[in-house]
Amino acid sequence: MDIEIINLRVFNGVEFVARSAKVSGIGRVRCECGSRRDCERCSGSGMREPTDEEIFRMIVENDYSSALEHVVFSFEIHGLSKGNALELLEHRIASHTGRSTRYQSEVGFDFNLPPKVEEVLEKHGIAAEEYKKLALTGAPLPEHLPEAERGLLEEYAALIRASRKAYSRMLELGAGKESARYATPFAMHTAYTYTINLRSLINFFGLRLCVRASPEMRELAAKLYLAVREKFPWISLVWCRGYNSGACPENEVRDSPQGRECPFRNPESSVFIPTRRQVRAGIKLRPFSQQDFERLRERLLERWSHSSGSG
Repeated sequence: MDIEIINLRVFNGVEFVARSAKVSGIGRVRCECGSRRDCERCSGSGMREPTDEEIFRMIVENDYSSALEHVVFSFEIHGLSKGNALELLEHRIASHTGRSTRYQSEVGFDFNLPPKVEEVLEKHGIAAEEYKKLALTGAPLPEHLPEAERGLLEEYAALIRASRKAYSRMLELGAGKESARYATPFAMHTAYTYTINLRSLINFFGLRLCVRASPEMRELAAKLYLAVREKFPWISLVWCRGYNSGACPENEVRDSPQGRECPFRNPESSVFIPTRRQVRAGIKLRPFSQQDFERLRERLLERWSHSSGSG
């Protein structure tokens, strides 16, 4: 896959969230001084005003999230497939401007590879870009490939060549771009300018930073998370829905073939996160290791942001 995040901009931040929360009303917090009379922060009362950072953390951790809508992110996504762009648009509380296939020519379009194709390529040590070049020229694939896997790679390559040829042929015969685009596959690259507030972005990460998300959307989420974190480090407070709420809403679906890869499902693990059903059943919990989680998170970001569709 070949997703790129560029031109990321952040509007407003922690201070603005705290200011917005204070309009609604924020209580005082216990002062660390132990009620010393000479304390400048609490004047001996034992209670002080919270810092902006404390307010922000409290809002995120307690899901008092309307104030988070005042933080807005805008960025460009390139290399997302048309098929997975439909999943992106499922996140409706956002603004998006997409590449128009009515006005832009898609002659020679680039494309993404299906997870199974990437899995076969990785298994046999064939680089994705090398395969794409072979696919577009019709050059023979390496001889060592098993027959069934060779057949898959050849058929997918032939599909892309046929799609490109049909698109160009329709234009040559006088069809408009909006007509020729019917020949393009879901795998074709597209681009979006995307604007989303922090509350909706947390929802996006909660759903897409999960082993059950589709590989391409998981790659997009991982790359976006890394890009956002460079400019807004506070995003590190959030991850998948199970981590954000302390209980995974997937319940028995976490035992599906995809869910079995979940790193949080083992009750003996230091990063175990129960399902909601397990919480209701009264499962006993071991202490959760934030340090182990942070190491795990970095490994997942590294793997998913350089995804081969199977992983």
